[in-house]
Amino acid sequence: MSDARNAILQNIRTANGALPPASEIEAAAAALIENPGDLRPSFSDQDNRSRFVEKATSERVTATVSEVAHLRDVPEAVKAYLAQASVPLQVALQPRGALTELNWDGIKTHSAPSPNEPAAVSIADLAVAETGSVVFLSAPDAPVLMNFLPLHHIVVVSAELIHRHLEDVFAIVGKAQQDQPRNLSIVTGTSGTADIEAKNIRGAHGPRFMHLIICQKVT
Repeated sequence: MSDARNAILQNIRTANGALPPASEIEAAAAALIENPGDLRPSFSDQDNRSRFVEKATSERVTATVSEVAHLRDVPEAVKAYLAQASVPLQVALQPRGALTELNWDGIKTHSAPSPNEPAAVSIADLAVAETGSVVFLSAPDAPVLMNFLPLHHIVVVSAELIHRHLEDVFAIVGKAQQDQPRNLSIVTGTSGTADIEAKNIRGAHGPRFMHLIICQKVT
């Protein structure tokens, strides 16, 4: 370590004073989450679905939403979205049985998304009402790139899997002692950045458009 760096760190230690014992730090950290309800945003006037839709379609998140009664209705909803967005009837389809076993007549499907993929369809494993986020757990039938390569990402969300807060999702994933995913992705709307001249640009690091299809029944 260089003398200059040593001097800087020593100045910081001097300014901060002696660190408290580890037990005090642990107690302070525990106190912060002793009553998590005091820290979480309150939306008691909304159910999970309503809050999820409100946040997902907000100006910051910029997703669009449609709803279907059954999983079997998803292909028609996808077709309607593609037509409205003037996108060819072709999608990269997450190779999960729940999707591949549906009737995709009229839509050309494949399972290997390319870097310039126009559209892809995935199923979210969980969703968060608090933030309007969707959660994906990686698996052999749920490749991660499906969530990041397409211009249009169409996500099927089961209404019963929309949980209230982010901590609820972590609690569910953490309970699984076996088959833990290699990767967990929490996606909140479209990709964006304001790094250049503070102008919000969509599609900078991932999908430019996100469409959520809320499914009331998945059977």
